Amino acid sequence: MKTFLLYLVTATCLFFTPIVGLLIAVGAAIVLDTAFGIYRSIKVKGWKFVTSRRLSEIISKMLLYEMCIICLYIIDFFALTEFFQKWFSISFFATKICAIVLIFIEGVSIKENFEKATGKDVWALIKKALGRANEIKDSITDLKNTD
Repeated sequence: MKTFLLYLVTATCLFFTPIVGLLIAVGAAIVLDTAFGIYRSIKVKGWKFVTSRRLSEIISKMLLYEMCIICLYIIDFFALTEFFQKWFSISFFATKICAIVLIFIEGVSIKENFEKATGKDVWALIKKALGRANEIKDSITDLKNTD
């Protein structure tokens, strides 16, 4: 019986191996969103609005998102793989799209939390950083041309 359980656990772990990276990426996005949410709450309303009840919502969110990816992976593995493999040549396409959508949702939430906490526009900061990077690149190119 012990050997059977060991085989069952090993087989289950090996079955879900292809999506471990997706599960970690979605989990990291949730943790980042929570961190930015705490930062915004402290910055805007103060420490008294950071409560254990509000923080416990991360558990249900993590469970819901991760189970969504796992269930879609099972459906993808047994039903959708052949269809998407023919059309897109990408294995587990639906699972990957779901993970991207979930990470995008968390990214938008992170952006909103950052903007509410700091009052700065994220897109303006990115534009400014890219402009500076372009200036540095041009300066390096000028230095190379003078030699």
